[in-house]
Amino acid sequence: MRTALALTTGLLALGTCLAAPASAAPAAEDGLVSCPLGVQNTSYTPGLTLTTPAPHVEVDSSGTLGPCVSTDLGHTGGTYEFEGSGNLNCLGGGSAGTGRITWSDPGTVPSRFTYTGTLALRPNGTTVLVATGPVTSGDYAGRTIVSTIVITSTDLLACASPSGLTSASGPFLVTVL
Repeated sequence: MRTALALTTGLLALGTCLAAPASAAPAAEDGLVSCPLGVQNTSYTPGLTLTTPAPHVEVDSSGTLGPCVSTDLGHTGGTYEFEGSGNLNCLGGGSAGTGRITWSDPGTVPSRFTYTGTLALRPNGTTVLVATGPVTSGDYAGRTIVSTIVITSTDLLACASPSGLTSASGPFLVTVL
C-alpha cells in the first residue's frame, strides 16, 4: 500500500512535469531536473530505536534515480549516495551530511551536494525524510537539491529491539531547482 502511494505520488509529479505548457518550460541553463521514481537503501549505525531523546546516528544511503524529467538529455537517470549523521530515532529527528549524484550520461559531471534533513513519522505510519541543500560542485552547482525518502520498511518491532532498525529501503524522489 505504501509503495503504491509513493509510486502514485511519483507518477503524479512526473505527470505534472510532463503536462506543463511548452512556454512554461525553463531553458536548459535553468538546470531543472526531477527524478520522481528512484529507489534507495539506507543503513543506520547504531540502529534507530524508540529511545528519547534521539541518539546520535550515522546514516549511509545509496540508490538509483530515474527515469528523470530534465531540460536536457544528459540528466535522465543515475545513481546517488549520501552520508551524514544526526540525532534520530524511529519517531523522527534531524541529520546533515554530504552526497553525490552520478548521472548516467558519461558526458555529465557528478553533482555534489550538502544537505540538512528532517525525519518524521507521518500520521499514516510512513516515515519520511525530507532533505534540502545546495549543489556545491559539478552539474547544477549553485542550485538547490530537494530529496524525499519514503522509508517503507520501518519495522516497529525492530525499533523496540536492543539493536534497533539498522536498515530500510523505499522510494526516493529528487528535484534540482
